This record gives sequence, structure tokens and C-alpha cells, in this order.
Amino acid sequence: MTTISASSKLRKTRNPVTLAGAVCGFVLVGALVAGLAAATLVRDRVAAFNSEALAAAVSTRANGAELAFARALHDEWQSVQALASSLVIDDPQRLRGELDFAVGDGDRVSWAGFATIDGEVEASSNGLLEGQNVGERPWFQRGLEGPFAGDVHEAVLLASLLPSQEGEPRRFIDLATPVAGADGEAVGVLGYHIDFSWAQTFLREEAEALAVDLFLVSRSGGVIAATDGSTYETLDLQSTRRASSGVGGADVETWPDGRRYLTTVIPQVDYGDLPSFGWRLIARIDADALEVTDRAFSAGILVSLASFGLFLILLTLLFIQAFVRPFAEISQNAVRVADGEDIYPYESRRTAELSRLSAAIARLQGRSPVND
Repeated sequence: MTTISASSKLRKTRNPVTLAGAVCGFVLVGALVAGLAAATLVRDRVAAFNSEALAAAVSTRANGAELAFARALHDEWQSVQALASSLVIDDPQRLRGELDFAVGDGDRVSWAGFATIDGEVEASSNGLLEGQNVGERPWFQRGLEGPFAGDVHEAVLLASLLPSQEGEPRRFIDLATPVAGADGEAVGVLGYHIDFSWAQTFLREEAEALAVDLFLVSRSGGVIAATDGSTYETLDLQSTRRASSGVGGADVETWPDGRRYLTTVIPQVDYGDLPSFGWRLIARIDADALEVTDRAFSAGILVSLASFGLFLILLTLLFIQAFVRPFAEISQNAVRVADGEDIYPYESRRTAELSRLSAAIARLQGRSPVND
């Protein structure tokens, strides 16, 4: 009677949570917390890495575009220097032939000419402007002082002599250098007018090849050329203000189209001994590339966590089957022994604890019952 009462009391006070359930709950909660923490940490680290990698990629592409563009301009500058050192100024016919050869098909250089020290054009390509005075033109005045590179400007004296391009007035950039006589003194100025449409095409092709947008900016912050198909006079952006100050750097900023771009500034467009045009180069790439990468990575994390969760569930079930279920079996066996049933003791040696419990229950069953 006492045994039955004790057994009934044991059933009433038994914890309703099974060991198998407790193990499953612990594993699932632990896996969930660890997975969320790991996913957040890895996602943040990868997002930071992607941002740095994209910024480095934009800077590398911008530097590559600047180098290619500056080298192309430097090639023209070398042509100016080479021609200036070999001009035969006392033979106008030969001089005109050399200038015609320098211009070639006019794809890059639209006009080349030599002006004497008083500003009169003595010889030029195709005879354009010969006999006219260019003494007031910046390329002549500055070129008489030394190597000169002039910013973009519309054709003035040549406007009526050269055909327009698609209805737009021609725009040139200038290269000029003094020409020395036998005594080493300057006897005139050699000037090149380079067609700026060539420079624009060069930048556009570079931008397409490198998958970036490029913007050529003047010292004052004005946009000289843009490869995104838009026309800008000025841009009120941190990058253009930085460019005006001649300071490089990269940042994410919102442009007039309302989109965010990762932007980098090259503070000077130069190469070798090329005279400075005062240009800066800005390159940008759509910042959404970061978000696409983050979304793809987040999706990858979710798939990986789901796969790991399934694998963990499988391992947990195997663990329960191997090590937890024997405790359930031995607990049932102990209850039946306590109820006085004459049963074969459950034995398990999978763990030391199970082995000792099995032995203890067997010893208890072997004792004689105490009669009240």
C-alpha cells in the first residue's frame, strides 16, 4: 500500500518536460541565437568589406582613366615640342607642310600654326589665319612666356573657317610653346588647337570600357565634359567642391538625378611634363551595387543557416536517440520496479551514468520488499 502510494505521488510530481524536449529546446534556442549573432556580424563585416572594395575599384578605374587621358594629351604635347625644336622658320612653304602633317586628318588637332613674336601668323595648317594677328589670343601670350595648356574655349578666329560639328560650335583646347631662334631667344610661338570633341569621345569610350561615369571638372568647379549623357554647368556636390580645392577622396553622395553614387575625385589630370590644364576628374559608380551585393549575400546567409539548421536537427535527433532515449527507458523501468512489478532490469552502457543507474535499479529490484 505504501509502495503504490509512493508511486502515485511520483507520477503526480513528475516534471511534464521530457529530457528529449529540453535538449531539443536548448539546441534550437542556442542555434537560433548563435545563428542570428553570426549572421549579423558577418553581414556587417562583409558590407564594410564590399564598400571598401567598391571604393578601391572606383578609385582604381578613375586613376586608370585619368592616366590614359593624360597620356593621350601628353602625346600631343610631345608632338608640339618636337615640331617646335625642328621648325625651319625661314622657309614658309616647308613650314606650312610640317604644320599640315602635324594636323593630319584633323581628328585630334584642328589647327596648328606658327606666329612670329609680333603676333602675326606666318604659317599654319591649310593656310588658315595666315597673315592675321593673334597677339591678343591667350595661347600666344602665354605661349610666348613658356609651355602653355589652355582650357576649353569656343573657336573665335576659326569659327567661320572650320565647319561646325552637328550644328554645335567647335570647341578647342590649346597647347603652345615658344620657338627659339639660333641665338636661343624666342622668335615666335607654335600653337595647336586640339578638337575638344576628340577628348570627349576619348573619355566616353574610357568610361564605357571601365563601367564608370566620368566628369571632367575645371578649377572653378564647372563641368567641362560628362560621359553620362547629361549636360551640367555646375554641380553643387561635395565631390565637386573637393575637386575645386584640388583635394582627392571618395564618398557616397546623392546626385541631381536622386540616385546615390560612390564618387571619387582625382585632384589633377597630368602626366610627365604636360602643362596643367587645371582639370580634375570625378568618377562615380551606382551605390546600388552595394545593396545588390548585400541582398545576394544575405540570401546566401539564410540558405546556409537553413541548411545548417536542418543538419543540426538531424544531429540532435541522432543524439537523442543514442543518449537521451535510454534515460527515458530507464526512468520507465524504475517506475515499474517501484510499483513492484517483477521485470527484467533495463540495462544500458552507452554512458557511465546510464551504466550506474542500470546497476542501481537492478540492486534495488533484487532486495526483498519490506512489508508493513
